[in-house]
Amino acid sequence: MTVYLTRHGLREDWINKLWRSTALRPSDPPLSARGFHIAKELGIFSKTLGLKHIISSPMERCIQTSTAIADELDLPIKIDYGVIEWVGSDPRPDDILNPLSNEELKLKYPRIDLDYKSTTNNIPTKESIEELHERTKISVDQIIEKFKDDGPIIIVSHAATMIALGRGILNDNNAPLRSGVCSLSKFNFNTTENKWELEYTGKSDFMEDGEQSHWTFKRPVIEKS
Repeated sequence: MTVYLTRHGLREDWINKLWRSTALRPSDPPLSARGFHIAKELGIFSKTLGLKHIISSPMERCIQTSTAIADELDLPIKIDYGVIEWVGSDPRPDDILNPLSNEELKLKYPRIDLDYKSTTNNIPTKESIEELHERTKISVDQIIEKFKDDGPIIIVSHAATMIALGRGILNDNNAPLRSGVCSLSKFNFNTTENKWELEYTGKSDFMEDGEQSHWTFKRPVIEKS
């Protein structure tokens, strides 16, 4: 089995600093015009990956990025709350997650699959780094189990969440992973050694501007005893 992880494209509020001041849901910015462009680049490149399933965070920037892939491959988008954004342990009011419901998203993005059962319905209000890793490990294990006989799959998420998901796949909470927007990390299951292996991380050579907006944690995860 093969799992690809990617991050949404460039956000509108990174370009338009006034966007949040008038937004009804400040934590849920859409893609910027440039964000749509690089999502399209990812979508075109995804035709070489043999993908069978697209799993996405419910945040609109991820749904829009997923749609760019889904349109190229004619696939549905499966929303999973287990791969939602990380708000940190002390979020600001504007960072509190308030995504549209799946039914509301379906009206805007027809490729959403309302029959898919998310690994969780919980929307975190705050999380430590350790709690993020615990949450994503549970979800990615369940996602892999769902699709282990029907891959490859791609998960479209956010910087911190994407890194934590990759670490969950590798069972290494400090694995160094790249998180540039719309970049790809590829994980393969080695049946001989019965373990997951990282083939590459942060692949961005299919985008004309290469890697953009890489992010990482400021401190390592402390393993619990």
